[in-house]
Amino acid sequence: MLTLTLTLAAALATAANDQDAKAVDAGAVAGAVWTPLFNGKNLDGLYTFLQKHGRNADPDGVITIEDGTIHLYKNAEDKSQVVMGYIGTDKEYGDYHLRLQYRWGQKKFEPRYKLKRDAGLYYHVTGPDAVWPRGLQYQIEQTNVGDLITLFGMQLDTTIDPKTADFVMPKYPAYQAPKDGGQPHVLGGKGIAYQAHVAGSVENDEWNTVEVIARGTEIVHILNGKVVNQGTNVRFLDPEKPDAQPVPLTRGRILLEIEAAEMWFRNVEIRPLEAK
Repeated sequence: MLTLTLTLAAALATAANDQDAKAVDAGAVAGAVWTPLFNGKNLDGLYTFLQKHGRNADPDGVITIEDGTIHLYKNAEDKSQVVMGYIGTDKEYGDYHLRLQYRWGQKKFEPRYKLKRDAGLYYHVTGPDAVWPRGLQYQIEQTNVGDLITLFGMQLDTTIDPKTADFVMPKYPAYQAPKDGGQPHVLGGKGIAYQAHVAGSVENDEWNTVEVIARGTEIVHILNGKVVNQGTNVRFLDPEKPDAQPVPLTRGRILLEIEAAEMWFRNVEIRPLEAK
């Protein structure tokens, strides 16, 4: 009986992964190839923005390019005080499938030394450079990878597990697909709002693969092949113009967040999707 149960569980898991794989490929442009956003050698096509230093200044050596990877805080002493920021694309992107890999290092730093290792992938960033900027974020924080964050006027429609609807910080409403009983929910609109990833964790201790599908005003977060968050009708509500109508948002800059934890990024690449 135990063997039969395990076999059935494996079959169900395989079916679920197949569905996730189909979701990844939905809308891909025929013949489209993956294009590196990070070429593995330098930051051509990218810029840096760090606290205290601004654009394209890294006197502390926060960013090291080595062996085809971006190594963050390689030269910083464990527990030391560091600056935070991000690496961003010069161009804006829309209607794409983005993927990258990350792996944690051992060191952590102030001002987040006592907190979980943290980073992130920002996208649909359209405002001025700031720590932190206006846009959407795929959270890359230990145990919370795949969480969806809206910042400073960004808003979208989604569905959540009704059992989590009343959660407040430090817990947050969690994504649940409609087919699994998820109920409608509006995320964001002002300040910073969080939505936890679907129940369960698929992060591992080595290299993890993060993917974002952004097609029209729809977005999907995928971690190691599993859909962990989704949103639709992405829009911007200008906090300085409360009477203005929301503006659909389908594109923006893409940023790799640098947030006081040693880590590596590699294989950062993108391919176009058919417009929706």
